[in-house]
Amino acid sequence: MWLKEEEILELAVDLAFQLQRCGAETYRVEESILRLMDAYGVQGEAFAIPNCIIASLETPDERHLTRMRRSNDGTTDLDGVERYSALCRRICQETPPVQEAMAMLRREMAGVRRYRMPAQLLASFLTASGFSLFFRGTLWDALCAGICGVAVGLCLRFMSRLHANLFFKTVFAGFVSALLAHGLALPGFAQNVDAVIIGALMLLVPGLLFTNSVRDVIYGDTMSGVNRLVQVLITAIALAVGTGAAVSLARSLWGELAGSTGLVDYSLAVQCLASCVGSLGVCLLFNVHGPGTVLCILGGVLSWLTYRLGSHLGLSDVTAFLVSAALASAYAEVMARVRKYPATSYLLAALFPLVPGADIYYTMDYVVRGDIDNFLRHGLHTGALAGALAVGVLLSSTIFRMWGVWRRQRHARQNR
Repeated sequence: MWLKEEEILELAVDLAFQLQRCGAETYRVEESILRLMDAYGVQGEAFAIPNCIIASLETPDERHLTRMRRSNDGTTDLDGVERYSALCRRICQETPPVQEAMAMLRREMAGVRRYRMPAQLLASFLTASGFSLFFRGTLWDALCAGICGVAVGLCLRFMSRLHANLFFKTVFAGFVSALLAHGLALPGFAQNVDAVIIGALMLLVPGLLFTNSVRDVIYGDTMSGVNRLVQVLITAIALAVGTGAAVSLARSLWGELAGSTGLVDYSLAVQCLASCVGSLGVCLLFNVHGPGTVLCILGGVLSWLTYRLGSHLGLSDVTAFLVSAALASAYAEVMARVRKYPATSYLLAALFPLVPGADIYYTMDYVVRGDIDNFLRHGLHTGALAGALAVGVLLSSTIFRMWGVWRRQRHARQNR
């Protein structure tokens, strides 16, 4: 008797589940369920937190059906987010028979493109080497950072096969990359160990988690936002534990190596080129395809140019970060509306050059050295930069969301 309603509920939850596994924001997961239900003429509720979805609907005879799905193997697949979001819009517009819509979902699941292992390792190499140059390393440092980045990619892949959790994967990858960086410095290949380690660490910085935690809070999903923020803090602790242990071991075995001597002050053009290389690696890592890749890279260059312009005008680091993050968020929102794709892809790539990777590393390094004064100073500065990024994203995203609500309300009034 409830066959149709059960099928609608199954369709809505299955599609939302795929969005969640690909790393979509909580509001997008919940909104896809409600829109699909509304398109098929049923009323329901949806509740989602990371790794869990609960949805229910009311049948014509006033009974309620509920379905829950839980996942422990989420990933960052921005192509999947774009595809499933587009499929949701298409189903809502066309409202095909539910069984046909389920077939469309299965075809979409089979058609999601993923880069193979060689491309993923190349992405790790590009990301680490590009951001090593970005943080003033030499060309040799960039090459060594790329090698350490490949090691990070292999470590993450190995630990995933063992079904290790995020904390242990990050600890293991951070330890291996930092120890390898010191090993490459012994024969003189790595001239600035700090720049090598920082470049490789950019692969482990929880950029999407941080971005989505901010967006969840913006859209009122406080529980999900806090949940993701806790994961960000746990990942940061794992980075400190893994990298700190490797640095301590290397110093006890080989003594103090060239930590930050011979850093290069590159021109703005070279910095933008390094940002392009690093952002390209990020796009490949997070499975971005097609023209969106170029737009994501441009967003990263735009955010860095804005930061440099703000610094040139005399703005403090925190203020320049806030302005740059606000512009990057606005760029992501505009691109999302122009191309009819989620803003997450553009926002993540645009914010990546602003991630305070050097500050995170030096904060951890001062802990290892026992230098509490510098630890507190760098830690507070790192927290201030992260807060500035969050506030900048918050300002632009809130304005665009309010504008979207106003447009829908205006359209509804005009159609009365």
